This record gives sequence, C-alpha cells and structure tokens, in this order.
Amino acid sequence: MFAIYSRQISLVFLFVLGAIGVHAQRNLEQFDLKPIHFGFTLSTNSGRLLIDMKPDFQNDTIRNVTSKNFPGIGLGAITNVRLGEYWDIRLMAPVISFVQRNLVYDFPSGSKEVKVESAYCDGSLLIKYKSDRRKNTRLYVIGGGRVSYDFASTVKKNRGLQNPVVSLVPLTYGWEAGFGLDMYFEYFKFSPEIKICNTFGNAMYRDGYIFTNVIENISPQLIQFSLHFE
Repeated sequence: MFAIYSRQISLVFLFVLGAIGVHAQRNLEQFDLKPIHFGFTLSTNSGRLLIDMKPDFQNDTIRNVTSKNFPGIGLGAITNVRLGEYWDIRLMAPVISFVQRNLVYDFPSGSKEVKVESAYCDGSLLIKYKSDRRKNTRLYVIGGGRVSYDFASTVKKNRGLQNPVVSLVPLTYGWEAGFGLDMYFEYFKFSPEIKICNTFGNAMYRDGYIFTNVIENISPQLIQFSLHFE
C-alpha cells in the first residue's frame, strides 16, 4: 500500500536535505509562540476495506472477497492551538477526501468487481507532540479522533442480484495517528506527514443481498500522505 507514496516521500526527503543545508539562519523564530494559527493541507491517499467474512458463508457460491486499492486526493483546512512548548491541539476541518476501494468477489465461474467510491467530509481533533527545534526543522507525532461523512454513499441506490451495490454507511467514526516534519521557511512553515486512519466498528450497509450477507463487517482504512502549509 505504501508503493504509491515512495516517489513523493523520496522527493520530499531530498527537499528536506536541501532545506537543512541551505537555510543556516533560523526562520520564523516566533511562529510556534502564536496561541493560534491557520493553514491548509494537500494530500494523497490509498484506501482499503478490511473485510471479515461470516464463518458460515457459502463456499460453493462465493469463495472469497478481497479489497482492491486505488490512489485518491484530498484538500482541507488547519487550525492549530498552542498548549505549550511541545504540545498543540490541531483541528483538521473541513477536509474533503476522494477515495476509491473496490471489492472483488471470487465465484466458481470467475470474479466480479464492485466499485466502492467515497467523497468524505472529515473533521479531526488531534494532539500534536513536537521535538526540540533543530535550526529550521523539528519532528512531531500526532494522533486523535476523526468523524467522517460520505456524500457519495450509495445506501439509497437501487440494487439486485444482477446489479450488485455494496454501500458504506454515510456517518463513521475512527482514529488516526502519524508523524511528520515541520520545516521553517522565511514566510511559511511546510510539513510533510504520513498518517494512518482507521474506522471504528462495521461501516457496511446490509441490504439483504448475497454480496453483503456473506460479509460480517467492513472497516475502511486509509493511509494518507499530506503536505501542510501554515
């Protein structure tokens, strides 16, 4: 799943090395002393669906169900509140993310792919812990809770045996955790970040057809690579 990020991470890493070497003087000395500041984030993501099959599902009808992953994108706002020298509270809201994860059903006669697309409006309340600042860089870890509403949910879409639709419920809750690097430039702070986002409980809408009846629960998971500008 991390393959789609390898090139971006390598480019950011080279950019970081260049920034550390070029900027000998300390930039934005008073930036982290602000009680509150704002910014925006650009992100790419890879989503997948963690699937738990029912223990008694019909092997002679559906042999297995797997998740197929696709890259997605996101854009959002940042509000950061300073708690102390090393601690911040961070509100990421609203964040709009477009995610696609298909389900592949294996039948004795072949396979069938069901598209599951989402357009999430997310709100996350996070705690950020920062290391000591080294010239114009400092590492951090971040984690907290998340609420998501899927505007592309297909729970009301017509479905049937010949028209399979697998839907996720619109409103879900979860947690997220990650790490990143704050880089201080002359006029702004730039922060590449990697984060894992998991959903609590079962997010699948059960419609009575075999495509959902063979599944016990579905839990969406997201790996997100973000570029923050503050």
